[in-house]
Order: sequence, then structure tokens, then C-alpha cells
Amino acid sequence: MLWWLGAVLFLWLALRELYYSIVPKPGFLQPEPISWPYLLIALGLAIGLASVPWRKIRFEQFLTAKARILSESDQATVHCNTFFDTAVDPMALAAGHANPETGEIVLQKPWCAVLRKYLKHPQRLDDENIFSVQMFAHEAMHVRGERNEAVAECQAIQRYVRAARLLGVPEASAREGGLRYYRSLYQQRRQIGGMLAPYYSVECAPGKRLDEALPDSTWAR
Repeated sequence: MLWWLGAVLFLWLALRELYYSIVPKPGFLQPEPISWPYLLIALGLAIGLASVPWRKIRFEQFLTAKARILSESDQATVHCNTFFDTAVDPMALAAGHANPETGEIVLQKPWCAVLRKYLKHPQRLDDENIFSVQMFAHEAMHVRGERNEAVAECQAIQRYVRAARLLGVPEASAREGGLRYYRSLYQQRRQIGGMLAPYYSVECAPGKRLDEALPDSTWAR
């Protein structure tokens, strides 16, 4: 909201400059000549400030379209929380959360930014980038109807490659990222336990109970 207000303010200043180049200011007989540096700076700041929330909106629309495919639900919508949104979110401690009833997926700050930067450079397979894709897939599984965290996590692992490819990640990077998540980050959940324990299941493995035998599964050969 503050970005939009700032953009409107500087747009108003630019339009005011143009207006008074045509209509005299109160108490003056002649219009003033346009101050081109002032006008260009005001317009530049208006555009720059407006571009920040506009890019966020466009990215949310992009993620929503992909979430609907991955979750197989037309209800899916993705919202990227701002710093203020996260501060007042009752589930602020969760990196992301989803409401299966409404289809809303919320990604906390700064995870949308992490994901967006990763999609620009999909060869950069660090833990944060890999986790951002997995989190997106995990929340999509909740919208798909799965409420159990361990099952949703396993479903997301098996669809990691599918999710990454939907987001535009090349096949090789998508598969490497998915396998690294499963073999490393996911297995750490079992070792760490605590709040991460509900997201882990020993049955999430090839040939075990939670294996869906998907043709494009992360661990498919």
C-alpha cells in the first residue's frame, strides 16, 4: 500500500507541474514553464515506486496459475506476504501455509523473493532455493486436499520436478534440486525432530507406502 501511495504522490506532483505549465498558479498572470528535470524525476520516482507492487502482483498471478495446475484445483491462489503481512499473520512462524477450504496459499516474506530470484538463475541450487520450490509444492498439496503434513510433504517431494518444471526450471536442475532435497534436507527433518518431525515419514521412499509411483516422480529412474 505504501508503495502505491508513494507512486500516486509523485504522479500527482508530475501532473501538477504539467497543469501549471498550462494554467497560471493562483495569483499569477502567466503559466510557468515546465521544469523538465523536476518533471522527469517525479515521473521516474512514480514509475519506480509503482513497479515494486506491480512485480509482486504479476509474480503472484504467475504462481497462482502454476499452483492451479499442480494442485489440480481452480481455487488455488498464491499470496506473497509483505513484511507487515507476515508480522500480523497468526502463522508467521511457518514459512508458508495453505487453506484447503479456500485454496489460498500464503508464502511468508522473504520466500517469494527467494523463489523469484532462483527462477532467474535456476542453476544456483543452494538450500534456500531448493526449499522455496519444495514449499510451493507442499502448500499446493494442501490445496489439493491433503491435510496431513507428512503426507503432503511426501507428495510434494514426488512432484518437486513437476513443480520446478512448471515454474520454468530446466529438467536437469529440477531433478537435481528434488533429489538433493529428498536425500539431504528432508532426511535432516528426521534427525532434528521437534517442530520438523510431523513433516517426516519413513514411509516416504521408493517402494514404500507413500510412494505414488508417478511417472515423473523425483526419484523415478
